[in-house]
Amino acid sequence: MLAWYTKQLATRPLFTGMWSTAAILFSGDVIAQQLIERRSKQDWVRTARMTSMGGLVVGPTLRTWYLCLDKMFGGGMLVSTVVKKLVTDQALFAPCFVACFISLNNLLQGKSMNEIKAQLRSEYLNIIIANWLIWVPCQILNFRLIPLQHRLMFANTMALIWNTYLAWKANAPNSDIQEVGR
Repeated sequence: MLAWYTKQLATRPLFTGMWSTAAILFSGDVIAQQLIERRSKQDWVRTARMTSMGGLVVGPTLRTWYLCLDKMFGGGMLVSTVVKKLVTDQALFAPCFVACFISLNNLLQGKSMNEIKAQLRSEYLNIIIANWLIWVPCQILNFRLIPLQHRLMFANTMALIWNTYLAWKANAPNSDIQEVGR
């Protein structure tokens, strides 16, 4: 399976990243709805929205971001390079990307700008803290041990946990919002 995926990455890197990221967001939303929210009926419109965002926005954005990080700091896996990539990723990219993801998800649900601002005010800090708890260790491994062509898939594999959480939080009504860890 890894050999097939590696071949797909070599011949169709953007498309491969798009469908693999879409599959991870699909899985994360199904898990969020069934295991965390314990819905009796799957909201397939929500799942389609999350899957589409994964394939059309998240996958291409992350692929491009990893390429940019390698251009900015080089492709080496030295500790100093890993630290530069990690700080840039988590201090600059992640906060912007989380805000964009939540905003786009809400826009696609037809929510108003006031509703989007309210969710960002109530959820953003908790989501960023959760992001750092999950992604700092993952990205240290990713930037230190994983070759560039496999970084998106490694991140997608780790993202199953993150996307389950994000699908749950990004789709929570404002009245149901709770702080991370409570």
